[in-house]
Amino acid sequence: MSNVFYRKYRPKTFREVNGQEFIVKVLQEAVHRETISHAYLLAGPRGTGKTTLARIFAKALNCLKSKQGNPCGLCENCISVEKGFFVDVIEMDAASHRGIDEIRQIKEAVEFQPMHSQYKVYIIDEAHMLTKEACNALLKILEEPPKHVVFILATTEPEKMIPTVLSRVQRFDFKKLSFKEVRQKLVRIIKEEGLTIPDDALTHICYLAEGCLRDAEMMLDQVAHVDLAEHDIQTIF
Repeated sequence: MSNVFYRKYRPKTFREVNGQEFIVKVLQEAVHRETISHAYLLAGPRGTGKTTLARIFAKALNCLKSKQGNPCGLCENCISVEKGFFVDVIEMDAASHRGIDEIRQIKEAVEFQPMHSQYKVYIIDEAHMLTKEACNALLKILEEPPKHVVFILATTEPEKMIPTVLSRVQRFDFKKLSFKEVRQKLVRIIKEEGLTIPDDALTHICYLAEGCLRDAEMMLDQVAHVDLAEHDIQTIF
């Protein structure tokens, strides 16, 4: 497992997600009640958990022993999704795969049934980076999607997406985390790692993060083994 804090302490179940309570509740209930939409849009500032929640949702959809819509994290499917090996959960970074050819490949693949689960889930990160032609091709899929396919689009700039695609998805807007939420997560990491971080330094990191948990975790990682008695944290950052 990676020793980088933001990856090491990335939430693995709905219960572990920091903030975004309403979104977590709606997605978890959708799994529990089997009221799954064919497409979702997770929009909001960077570092607020969009891709992480997309993966947890994909895991929950295909968990073999989910409880109240929450993935167990222990079954074969959960473990495979967590490791990135699950063939029925496909992730695509639209920042580097933004053309129509990539969407055409998806269009051909969606017709095939999932191999090991109930749903074939496509997670498209930075979805606003898709070209206009790619968006139009994606729209064709979203208009008549197979019942076994779920799309999860994540973006920091939903305003750049074409309105017709936005009209085909359930949209959830992520908020920046509060100072308290960021601090609670960092305190947990500090405790788990056995670190000694001065309270004023921790407070400063939380303010600098401006609601972006990933930034806060990366800053904490950067100073984890620095003698802050000898260094000015304002100068470090």
